[in-house]
Amino acid sequence: MTPEQAELVERARTLLESGPRIEAAWLAGSLAHGGGDAWSDVDLLALCAEGSRGEVSQVLAAAIRDAFEPLLLNILFGGAVLNVVAPGWQRFDISLAEPAELNRYEEARLTELFNRTGAQPTGRFPAIYAPSAQSLLPLAEEFLRVLGLAPVVLGRRDYVVMLSGIDNLRRLTTDLMLEENRIGPWGRGGALKRRALLTAEQYRELESLPPLRAEPASLKANNEALAALFLPRAKRLCAEAEVEWPQRLEDATRAHLAETVGYSI
Repeated sequence: MTPEQAELVERARTLLESGPRIEAAWLAGSLAHGGGDAWSDVDLLALCAEGSRGEVSQVLAAAIRDAFEPLLLNILFGGAVLNVVAPGWQRFDISLAEPAELNRYEEARLTELFNRTGAQPTGRFPAIYAPSAQSLLPLAEEFLRVLGLAPVVLGRRDYVVMLSGIDNLRRLTTDLMLEENRIGPWGRGGALKRRALLTAEQYRELESLPPLRAEPASLKANNEALAALFLPRAKRLCAEAEVEWPQRLEDATRAHLAETVGYSI
């Protein structure tokens, strides 16, 4: 943790502890267990009384505005998360939990800042993560679904929209690689940190994808390259996890793309 991050943690701790509405607080995220770096934001978990989160989030947001004069403050998910960009572009998030929700968090992955009640997170994440039908099938089915929509946007010549679809396919491919590396959702951190979680070979494969432009040849090349990267991996992982592969969906998608836009996947 950098001195600047440590100072931000201390300022946030002082703010949370100064009022009676927050019963306990923990440092969370990568900085809590030594996995962060100089670019990591500060993640905090704060405990409030049962049924009080909506009111507490509004009071806390006002206190943050007074104490930090933030450049940006977002109140997300009905007050469950306060997302803050402070002067100097220091970033921190405060997740507000009620007591019944502490089972979503694992004590070993948190660093306690203060605790008035003695309540502790009770969640337990598996020591070894294994891909399963619940993690693999949604990735595979969504990849094939998005891939199969290519004729729609190509037919409309809405090439800019298709850029978003390909970005989605890249994200799904990256998530599949994390499954391949046996990294569970709780171990992935924020979306802006992936290099450290992928192998050098995986990262090279993602880097070597064709340049992406809003024109048909580039879009076709990316769709085909991503399919070649994703599908064999996903099939292998499903076989290893004894998960039935959605073969009918794959066959129909291949035929649909070949007949409508001449894709070879």
